[in-house]
Amino acid sequence: MIPRSLLAASLATGLATFSFPVLSVEFSIPEPLAADHKAIHSQLQAATRKTGRTGEAATAAMRVLEPHFEKEERFALPQLGLLPTLAGQPLSSGQADLTPEVRKELIARTDRLRSELPQMLAEHKEIEAALDNMEKVAAAENQQDAAALAREIRTHAKEEELILYPAALLAGEYAKQQQR
Repeated sequence: MIPRSLLAASLATGLATFSFPVLSVEFSIPEPLAADHKAIHSQLQAATRKTGRTGEAATAAMRVLEPHFEKEERFALPQLGLLPTLAGQPLSSGQADLTPEVRKELIARTDRLRSELPQMLAEHKEIEAALDNMEKVAAAENQQDAAALAREIRTHAKEEELILYPAALLAGEYAKQQQR
């Protein structure tokens, strides 16, 4: 589990609000998801500074994880910020109204995610292999925190595959259905 203090620190730094304008519309990644990515990145970065093979394995995991996170933060997670709007909940601060321009952008982002998804899932396999190695090496070197982090990141990846990616795709599909 990611320590709550680290999540709070991530939110306090302002780094938990990622926006990626593609047309003239900004989509914001929900703060808890952005904070999770930031916390995982921070913890993995700390693990890269460990001595021995654990640090090397964490560095290898970081090499495959960082570009993947960037892709997720560009193509998958921003749409999730629109879920409350799509569900008909009242708008809150920073939440976009579902204007025709927003709907068009949501559909475009979903189409891009659908085209990127096979590669992103293949990257998950590479990440899992790096994390398996990191966990094995960390356990052998009695670096239990690094081994636990590897397990946590694998769980995070499964959550993305089973919940977040499908939800992002459904958001766009719902927008398409409403457009007709």
